[in-house]
Amino acid sequence: MKQIYFIIFFLLAISVFGAEFYVDSESGNDTNTGTTPVLAWKSLKAVNNADLKPGDTVRFKRGGLWRGQLVPKSGNENQPIVYTSYGDSSNEKPKLLGSVPLNKPADWISEGNHLWSTRPDTIHIGNAVACFTDLVWRLHQENKAKVEQKIVAPPPQYAGKKEYQIVCSATCNASNHIQFIVAGFPVEAEKYYLLRFAAKTTKPFSITTAAFSEPDSPWAGLGNAVRLPVTIGSEWTEQEILFCCKKNYGNARFTISLGKDLPQDGEFSFIPLELCEAIVESNGINTDVGNIILNGNTAGFKKWTRENLKTQDDFWYDMKTNRVFFFSNENPAILYKNIEAALYRHIVLHNCIRYVHFIDFDVRYGAAHGFGGTKAEHCVYRDLNISWIGGADQYREGGEGRKVRFGNGIEFWSDAADCLVENCRIWEIYDAALTNQGNGINQQRNIIYRNNIIWNCEYSFEYWNREEESVTDNILFENNICFNAGFGWGHIQRPDKNGRHLMVYANTAKTGNFIIRNNIFCNATESCVRFDADFRNGLTMENNIYWQESDKPVFQWFKDQYKADRFVDYQNDVGLDKNSKLQKRSISIISLSEQNK
Repeated sequence: MKQIYFIIFFLLAISVFGAEFYVDSESGNDTNTGTTPVLAWKSLKAVNNADLKPGDTVRFKRGGLWRGQLVPKSGNENQPIVYTSYGDSSNEKPKLLGSVPLNKPADWISEGNHLWSTRPDTIHIGNAVACFTDLVWRLHQENKAKVEQKIVAPPPQYAGKKEYQIVCSATCNASNHIQFIVAGFPVEAEKYYLLRFAAKTTKPFSITTAAFSEPDSPWAGLGNAVRLPVTIGSEWTEQEILFCCKKNYGNARFTISLGKDLPQDGEFSFIPLELCEAIVESNGINTDVGNIILNGNTAGFKKWTRENLKTQDDFWYDMKTNRVFFFSNENPAILYKNIEAALYRHIVLHNCIRYVHFIDFDVRYGAAHGFGGTKAEHCVYRDLNISWIGGADQYREGGEGRKVRFGNGIEFWSDAADCLVENCRIWEIYDAALTNQGNGINQQRNIIYRNNIIWNCEYSFEYWNREEESVTDNILFENNICFNAGFGWGHIQRPDKNGRHLMVYANTAKTGNFIIRNNIFCNATESCVRFDADFRNGLTMENNIYWQESDKPVFQWFKDQYKADRFVDYQNDVGLDKNSKLQKRSISIISLSEQNK
């Protein structure tokens, strides 16, 4: 009965009453009111900055293209905010791209020996943020980290400034467990800021993580640092960290996360000099490039060092200079008609939003998630195309770090509730097409995935939730067509190849009313289904159809693998899929021409 009430909620929530706004990437102008197609806005910036009210609808013109990140506003229970399309239905869905184009020969510089690089940024220093140097920095520590801070007189060359000395007697391996924080200064969307500081340390290390955010929980992000890491040595040196801000905020917080960087028994000395506005002449690459999509149908191969660039289409992102190095026998823009460098950011940031509908978009070429963020509630995702997502360096550590890449089509991270994903087409995703997952105490409730078509993703659907106090309840994965798991671009590049349609990792949350039924799971490089967690008391799997190549497992239950000839053994041993069927021959699902629409 819970499921019936949940579906009725979505049907009733579609009715909206409010203003309509229009966005036209060709003929629009951000100085317009946006209230008619003739007076349409032009950019995502105008949409993100708009003072939208519950019940409003924002319509993007079909055939248009926008680059950057959509940051939606929340509606309310009776009046959701709707982001959707308008215009000739024969035109393509509005495109939201998380990439930078590198299509012109002038975008590339020859480095010799078949190496080409993107052009470096030029930075011009602007006005200083007046109040910044008067603010007091503080330390936050948690878990088993132990640090102490004191303010001392600086050396003569920095007279009048504050010197902070941080002594670490117990470090940790999580960035957020030691945070060096200052708050109380204004920032503006679409602006760059340059933090200048002097520093030294008794044990050299590198600062790898820093960000702007709101000052209070849930500390929503306002912008990320670029040009990291910054190496701190044993002598005083002046350093810079460049930030790209994405939102206006009058009381911003700046955090340097030191948890995994600060050496134990080391003393870190820090003198803030100024925070300045900066004008950056740039090609738009201001964070990790996780993938380069060539002519819309092939991927460059991401490498971790410049020395590893040895084969056509290998590339490396230099996080210290924000430049891409690409191995090619000729200028890449001559060899390929279309080159898209996918950046480390979610294309749609559905973070801490409620009562929002996303309908009829083409979301592609992002190196993080297509839709990413925490605490998405009462949201609808309908008739979306999502493709070529993922591949970014998750921890922004470069070749010296953990070398973990990530990226999902739609991810509900921690505390998501009452969300519906339906009638979407999702393909070429580095990790999972669809997933709800979490870490730390959280609740994931009432999430429906239905009537979606998914192919060439590492996972079609991934689930896990950690902490015994966490709860996952009322998840429905139904009537989805999933094929060729692990056949995408990401699988070729993964060190941990793991192509599955249904991937359940270790899960300690209280999990119930979890239903997987009436789906087609066809062909996977490893197995159609893999479970590394047992919550069968809260799990229903029924009426699914499976097909897998005869020499590969259909199911993996922990370490036990079941090929097609042991389908009945799986049903009897595990007790799932009692009413499901094993297809004897390959399932013809969708033509290649339809896939590429």
